[in-house]
Amino acid sequence: MSNGLFGHYVHKLDSKGRIVLPARFREELGQFVMATISTEKCISVFPMPQWELLRDNLSEKKTGSARERRLYQMIMTSAHELEIDVAGRILLPQFLRDFVGIKQEVSVNGIDNRLQIWDLATWQEVWEIGLKELQETAEEKGWPL
Repeated sequence: MSNGLFGHYVHKLDSKGRIVLPARFREELGQFVMATISTEKCISVFPMPQWELLRDNLSEKKTGSARERRLYQMIMTSAHELEIDVAGRILLPQFLRDFVGIKQEVSVNGIDNRLQIWDLATWQEVWEIGLKELQETAEEKGWPL
């Protein structure tokens, strides 16, 4: 059973657009990952087994409503298979960096079955909003946090 991907790490892009993935994530991710746009302003990075589950789920939508077909198209056409090199780096495609607005510093966040890569300044804004909502949301849902 997988341990999952959890935690928050700050890294910088190198001059070629690569980032080092946190060492604790690498074994769980494998040698290849799939990166694509997210419904949030970040890049989602999936281990290949998780990507295959998502792809299978989304492929059911490709013949649905026009809205579902567009979602399928957006996710699939922005997807890039990335290799994790021997130094633990991935090259983030320019298209995805532009979509997210990544300049230099990124936040690499483990979100259970995937990573999210955010421009650090954007992530800090999202984090602040989440902190303000944390107690209220936990109480509404009955989560004992």
